[in-house]
Amino acid sequence: MSSEDWFESWFNTSYYHKLYAHRDDTEAQLFISNVLRALPISPKCKLLDLACGRGRHSIFLNDNNCDVIGLDLSEKNIEFAKTYESERLKFEVGDMREEFGNQRFDYIFNLFTSFGYFQDKEDNSRACQSIHKALKPGGKLVLDFMNVNKVKLGLVKEEIKLVEGVEFHIERFIRSNKVVKKISFQDKGQDFNYEEQVQLLELSDFEELFAKSDLKIENTYGDFNLKDFDPINSERLILFASRKL
Repeated sequence: MSSEDWFESWFNTSYYHKLYAHRDDTEAQLFISNVLRALPISPKCKLLDLACGRGRHSIFLNDNNCDVIGLDLSEKNIEFAKTYESERLKFEVGDMREEFGNQRFDYIFNLFTSFGYFQDKEDNSRACQSIHKALKPGGKLVLDFMNVNKVKLGLVKEEIKLVEGVEFHIERFIRSNKVVKKISFQDKGQDFNYEEQVQLLELSDFEELFAKSDLKIENTYGDFNLKDFDPINSERLILFASRKL
């Protein structure tokens, strides 16, 4: 991790959460409910919410009688999430590129396009290797990513969002096989500029990454209702993978 990582600075600001305060908890709960019906998750299972943010998915999983740990790089996110801790819900600061357990979890969740943020593509492999190591043999990974083909076709190049008195100017474009979002605004007499970058990873990229890390894709879905994945029309790319025995 370096000071140049865009996500380290942006995710630790209150403005990030202000801009994305509209995120739909109902949709997140629907997705978690569908995943829990699709997988044989029992109360005895140990779950990790990897890149958990402020912990909304972790909380939903815990509400469904799951034993959950949420892990996130942002100390401020984890500080907030810890206010929801209980005997079966804990939060830790950690980087997915570094080891976070050895055969520690039955299931690992990586949700809401929380992968592919890195400048160095080798970090993708490091993250997958850490996931493999942290899963128990036969353990499963649930990864929810954007469908890059849908994103490229529907890219909104410019927009302005007024949120709680702050006018966010947003510009989107493709650069170096990444979707880039530039965010600029003024508040309290100061100018702020941030940038989000996410690699345009397709299904074939994940297949290659997972194969190198002894993770096998078992199911591929295209939305939070777990409908079949369509490379052109699906809103999401959702992968169920398992650690090879």
